[in-house]
Amino acid sequence: MTDVSISSSTFHRRASLLFANWAKKDVDAAPLGDLDHLLIVAGNSDEENPYRKGSSVQTYLLGYEFPSTLMLLSKSKVYFVVSSTKAKLLLPIQTAPASAGENKVEVEILTRTKDEAENKKLFQRILDVIGADAKVGTLPKDKMVGKFVTEWTTFVTEAGVDMKEVDAGPGVSALLAVKDDEEMSNESHAAKMTNLLMSHFSDVMSADIDDGKKVTHEQLGERIEAKLEDAKFWRKLELGDGFETGFGDWCYSPIIQSGGQYDLKSSAQTDDRKLTPGVILCSLGIRYKSYCSNVGRTFMVDPDAAQEKNYLFLVDLQKFVLGELKDGVVCKDVYAKIIERIDSERADLAPYFTKTGGFAMGLEFRDAAYTIGPKCARTIRSNMVFSLTLGFNNIPTGKGDAVYALSLIDTVKVTKNGGQVLSEGMKGKDQVMFFMEEAEKKPSKSTGKSKDGPAPRKSAAPTAVVKSTLRSENREIDADALNRRKQHQKELAARRHDAGLERFSEDGVGGKGNREKQWRRFESYVRHDQLPETVSNQKIMVDQRKSTVILPINGFAVPFHIQTLKSVIKQEEGDFTVLRFMFTTPGAITGKKEDTPFEDPSATFIRGVTYRSTDSFRFTEIHKEINDLKKAATKRDNERKELADVVEQDRLVEFKGKRPIKLTDVQVRPSFDGKRQSGDVEIHSNGIRYQSSLKSDQKIDVLFSNIKHLLFQPCDQELVAILHVHLKHPIVIGKKKAKDIQFFREASDASFDETGNKKRRKNYHDEDELQSEQEERKRRADLNKYFKAFADKIAEASQNRIEVDIPFRELGFSGVPFRSNVLLQPTTDTLVFLTEPPFLVLTLNEIEIAHLERVQYGLKNFDMVFVFQDFTRTPVHINTIPSAQLDNVKEWLDSVDIPFTEGPVNLNWSAIISTIKDDPLAFFNEGGWGFLAEDDAEGEGSDDDSEEGSSFAGGSSDGSSEEGSDFEDASESGSDFGDEEEDSEDDWDAQEKKLEKRGGSDDGGGSDDSGTKKKSSSKDKSGKKGAQVVSKKKR
Repeated sequence: MTDVSISSSTFHRRASLLFANWAKKDVDAAPLGDLDHLLIVAGNSDEENPYRKGSSVQTYLLGYEFPSTLMLLSKSKVYFVVSSTKAKLLLPIQTAPASAGENKVEVEILTRTKDEAENKKLFQRILDVIGADAKVGTLPKDKMVGKFVTEWTTFVTEAGVDMKEVDAGPGVSALLAVKDDEEMSNESHAAKMTNLLMSHFSDVMSADIDDGKKVTHEQLGERIEAKLEDAKFWRKLELGDGFETGFGDWCYSPIIQSGGQYDLKSSAQTDDRKLTPGVILCSLGIRYKSYCSNVGRTFMVDPDAAQEKNYLFLVDLQKFVLGELKDGVVCKDVYAKIIERIDSERADLAPYFTKTGGFAMGLEFRDAAYTIGPKCARTIRSNMVFSLTLGFNNIPTGKGDAVYALSLIDTVKVTKNGGQVLSEGMKGKDQVMFFMEEAEKKPSKSTGKSKDGPAPRKSAAPTAVVKSTLRSENREIDADALNRRKQHQKELAARRHDAGLERFSEDGVGGKGNREKQWRRFESYVRHDQLPETVSNQKIMVDQRKSTVILPINGFAVPFHIQTLKSVIKQEEGDFTVLRFMFTTPGAITGKKEDTPFEDPSATFIRGVTYRSTDSFRFTEIHKEINDLKKAATKRDNERKELADVVEQDRLVEFKGKRPIKLTDVQVRPSFDGKRQSGDVEIHSNGIRYQSSLKSDQKIDVLFSNIKHLLFQPCDQELVAILHVHLKHPIVIGKKKAKDIQFFREASDASFDETGNKKRRKNYHDEDELQSEQEERKRRADLNKYFKAFADKIAEASQNRIEVDIPFRELGFSGVPFRSNVLLQPTTDTLVFLTEPPFLVLTLNEIEIAHLERVQYGLKNFDMVFVFQDFTRTPVHINTIPSAQLDNVKEWLDSVDIPFTEGPVNLNWSAIISTIKDDPLAFFNEGGWGFLAEDDAEGEGSDDDSEEGSSFAGGSSDGSSEEGSDFEDASESGSDFGDEEEDSEDDWDAQEKKLEKRGGSDDGGGSDDSGTKKKSSSKDKSGKKGAQVVSKKKR
């Protein structure tokens, strides 16, 4: 609070101007002219909704937002009801400076205390000033809340005063619309900042497209958003005299849109779809010292002639509007001239023009009182600031149903002669249009894979051997320790093998029956009269409500549920358009997915139906409708499967009569609505509850019975202290399921002052730097102690059913479990990565075996695969572990009783797990995981054999493990509805020949279980073993 300084001269000058304009009783300022008082009661600060009239008046007069404050403007005097701290800050404005001249107003400050009776007298003083019959202007749309507002409302109600309240919001807009020189300087700085960030966006976006990076709109927006906090970026830029870094803030998160779906409203939001070359829209808004700006641009990658022509017309249209946006014109007249211009020059674009042409802005981002639209009758004055938003939406491209949009937004200052753009730049054709090189648009076919097989492998780059590449350099290996580890591993392997035999031979269950798919009945209509009446036309129909396609066959309308339809193919044959419907039938080859189960496989099935017509347009519409229906059905099915393992927890039993133990001011992952917000974690009788401090309906309940692991990670060498909860069963947070919930707090010293949003920053670059470091260590130690104590309280409240686990950083090793290289840390019961999402929590006693891949002399990295005892779970791959950590990893695995094997190549775990799940008992009877140990011994004995690899081996040691780690997703993609060509051209004889070829290849050179071609063959023991396992499934 001591950093807050209020300018007395600015207050008196602006307050005098405000009262003078109020006294004029201008039509646009109505109903202020008929009011005697303007009452502003401010509640708590709301960072989610910073644009409120009352806050704008406070910022305009004082330079800051004052929460929990009452301000009464009475035409000649200003009354404040504030706390003692704020009263000290307001003391300078009680005395007008000598330079103010006649620009003086009276100020009375009423200071609140802890005595409620005295505080009520202050409120009574305000009611006495207002009087019994006076009209009072209020701002009801601000919807202020908080303890202070409640006290005032309660007092007025109890006093029985019937105040004549009038909504003065439109009048306040008129008083604040015209900007003085200082305000205009702030607007100019805000507009320049926004324009520079738009230039930065152009560079980043074009670079991503050039590099072929697959980024989402949300990811790109986050990168642009983070640039605002980069002080170095702003220091090296020239933004004119008076610019100060650290005063910028976002009006809204960057809005980035592409791919044919556009929303030109200022309330639009960035989605998580991929950035697509074509028409790309970007809107950015920056606040500088609370004054807003808005800039929007359209970028085009390879635009056609029509798009280029339409964009240049939009630029010319903006120039025309700038000429009309001058002092004395009415808002609706400007809009009428815009429409007239479009109708006269480009009538074809008129239906696509936006409903408004812009709005006034300043301390509020969008002032609805001044809108350039067909109904606003307010007069535009000099030195007003507008966001001029011109655009056309849903313009057809001429290619099917595809559409695009054009948008051009600028921050404009109104003058006597027209509008002056404050955010000039980034509009020219050479700045917003990008054209791909011809070589990029038409890559040579020789660069891809050939039809006969994979492209030739590139030769390895030459390397230079520097010093030594031995993993064990400068380190002696204890032979006795190695022998003990090998002996222990043999015992663990034997134990796992015996456990597998016992598990799957119990009660004679071999495991085959466990994987049988259940028949799902799809019923479109129960009775004939439920069919649509239009089926009598004998035309192909799509019934969206029943998810059914109705085909005319021999004069009958035959319904087919969309789930029975495998694909629909549209082809052009001369003057005819052909639609070929392919249905799911027994014995059909469906790629990586197994055959769909049928209620009666011996029944007669229709495999395909073909129609042809000269009406190409109708068949195109039908083809699109069916594809959309299939996609919607697949989406619903995937959502059902996604939430299949979500369980509904029992109700949380809250403590009654006593306060729960709390962990305060923490953030949660996953967050609600994707926004970071703080809250409290409470311990109750049978679980814990996270309650958001912003919204009462945002809470997460976790019962002790559903907590599998409770992990505490200190902030000694991290940026945050973490309390992580790994659940037994997922729960739904927002609209997504989550099995990991994390509460954390950053180990920083940021604090907030009472006046609103500004962070106080301390500068440690002084002589006391040593003391600052000691304070930092103490702060981290206190935070660790606080989190650890709360974790222990949870364990105690659960009656010690839950134990607190802490990662051992000294045992950690680096690897790539997902996309980035991270530090994986073992705990007593788990292997974890908790620092940032996606999290990794592996329960050690659920692991069947660990296999180390690419363990070869000379390689710098190796991979590790964890196979779970539950074979329906996807094996977890951790890639790119440094070879220097190989012995440490082995030692850790042995110490936690996990059997491990190693091999020189990556294996196709999709095929291995699929084979095991077919008959687990047979797998263990034939040696179980022994084939991996044999592969290990054979790989050590012969380099030639290891190069050929296993019959389960993937083709590439660099990327195959990642492909294998996601075998469920890969198998699902095999029957994707979009794969229209698969099996559609083959007759039954051709399919049988394919099956014979597949069954006859037992030497590892044919196809694996997933239907993909083998990239290497094997003659070693592991290869033979793999071939035997594969052949069992084919029998």
